[in-house]
Amino acid sequence: MRELSAWLAANTPLEPEVNKFVELFAQERMRLLGDKTIGDYVARLQRDPQEAMYLHQHLSPPETWLFRYVAAFEVLREHLLKCDRSQVIQVASLGCATGSEPFSIAATALSCGLSAQNIHILALDYSDEHLAATKSGRASALAQRTPIPTWAAQWLRPTTQGQLELDPGGVDMIELQRGDLSKWKPDRAFDFVFCRNVAIYLNEATKKRLSKLLCDITKPNGLVFLGHADSIVLADTDMRRSEVDHAFVFARSDKPSESMKLDMATRALMPLLTPSAPKIKPGVSVAKSVSARAATTPMPASAPMMSLLTKAQIAADCGNLAEAEKALLAHLAVEPSEIQAHVLFGCVQMAQKKFPEAERSFTKVVYLDPVNSLSLLSLAAIADMRGDAKSAERFRDRAARTVMEKRH
Repeated sequence: MRELSAWLAANTPLEPEVNKFVELFAQERMRLLGDKTIGDYVARLQRDPQEAMYLHQHLSPPETWLFRYVAAFEVLREHLLKCDRSQVIQVASLGCATGSEPFSIAATALSCGLSAQNIHILALDYSDEHLAATKSGRASALAQRTPIPTWAAQWLRPTTQGQLELDPGGVDMIELQRGDLSKWKPDRAFDFVFCRNVAIYLNEATKKRLSKLLCDITKPNGLVFLGHADSIVLADTDMRRSEVDHAFVFARSDKPSESMKLDMATRALMPLLTPSAPKIKPGVSVAKSVSARAATTPMPASAPMMSLLTKAQIAADCGNLAEAEKALLAHLAVEPSEIQAHVLFGCVQMAQKKFPEAERSFTKVVYLDPVNSLSLLSLAAIADMRGDAKSAERFRDRAARTVMEKRH
């Protein structure tokens, strides 16, 4: 597979470990196309741009859900409410996957009374399949992993197929564009840029390009929203992390003394897990009052009480690892064999550098679900950390095989 690995390294912007998952997919393509050796298939990739694109697009991770890191959308909403509406607000969702992020941005804009005349959302992704899913304006049932803010719910309506459909006014705000972040050259600057959980998949050269790109395309006083593991991308730039908990927001300003300060009101954001909140008083900021409503508004009568697992997922997404761990321990005491809970518990332990505990959780998951690729990859990473290269390679090979098994 060295020839394929060399081609992938030269022609894709992704980390080598991400590329590893394409090897079994490439073998399947070889069988379908009649190529006898990997050399034959690599030669095909070099002469056939369509096959090269097809292979590359199957590397694009589709992981996404509605209102992921909800605090980021609370911040966005407060700023949208104060934006100058005489100018079109420009927003970018880079690596939009199957559309949950641009849908969340659009629903936030609709809640602020904006229309397609006021705001433009560029949804960029390398995969045609992802863009086709975004074009449908519908998010799958799996895209609703955490509660949707009460102010956004009316703009995402359930369908008879169990999906959530974005209001047509929100769909009109979104422009789809296929692009590769290692080469993409935008034609405009943006007031708000979302590029979350993208950098973690990229190789070092593309990360450096992305760092410069994000600085170049963000307007003065604009905001960049990253994922919890992406912040290092802007570490050596003049962008500064805001003081808003769990939003992972960076601000660009022509005035360095102000770049570390966003609106004081946004610092009052209250996590959705808060069990109670004070009554809303006149003069309280929008973000604070919205968070208070989210914390105090009861769930609809038809909806069950939020489970401990859901609370744990929300806490983990918001960076409240101790809260997530507490909820998961309580949940697992009642449901000791629930795979999803053990996976999340392992991830929470990894984030807290509790590697022996994480390894026990992921090992239990693999016992219950032998094709759980996330747990297999996590076990590989833990084995690497203790210098057990042979075990790490074995876990990665097993994880790679799960890709093909799940595609059929």
